[in-house]
Amino acid sequence: MLNPLQKDALTEMVNVYVGQAASFLSEMVNQKVILAVPEVELITVNEAENANYNLPALPLAGHIISSSMRFGNDFKGKAFLVFPAEEAKLLVNACMGEYSDLEDQQDFCGLLDTDFDVLKEISNVILNAVMGEFGNFLDTRLEYSLPEIELLYLSESEQKSILEQDIYILLLHTSFLLSKTQIKGVIMIALSMNSVSWLIAKIDKLLEV
Repeated sequence: MLNPLQKDALTEMVNVYVGQAASFLSEMVNQKVILAVPEVELITVNEAENANYNLPALPLAGHIISSSMRFGNDFKGKAFLVFPAEEAKLLVNACMGEYSDLEDQQDFCGLLDTDFDVLKEISNVILNAVMGEFGNFLDTRLEYSLPEIELLYLSESEQKSILEQDIYILLLHTSFLLSKTQIKGVIMIALSMNSVSWLIAKIDKLLEV
């Protein structure tokens, strides 16, 4: 879908965008956040569902926390932030000033309503930061829905069921490495065909400069 030059340019852009999100997250958890350079892939849902297509490092099997928001106007789609449930709980704890690791995290089902409120706010900050920068790049104003958050259990065969049909998926493989806690997550951005075409055309224009 993307040629090497387009992928390199998009990866560089996304690195800046997610870095901005990490900066906001750092303020929320009151500790340094180091962002791993993301791996960027643009694929179709049909490719994602192909048994021969490998999607590395997606935390989409088992208990997960999925937070999503729709964005629209000219550039339309739906953005997801997905964490393994255990690591989502660690993130909530970090925001509360409580630091632990996965070995200490025994009962992710102990998530409270207040925990979901914290996760919703975190997702709102991260997804708005990333999508806002895409809007700036495309010189368009985006409107957002309120984030929706769910605790889900997905088997291996169901792990792609949160995606919709006939759309493109922009996968951002990244890890938020907090100074006291390591938390891995994936940002997925579902885009319409017109939005993908617009994004690629804008990248091509950037590469011509």
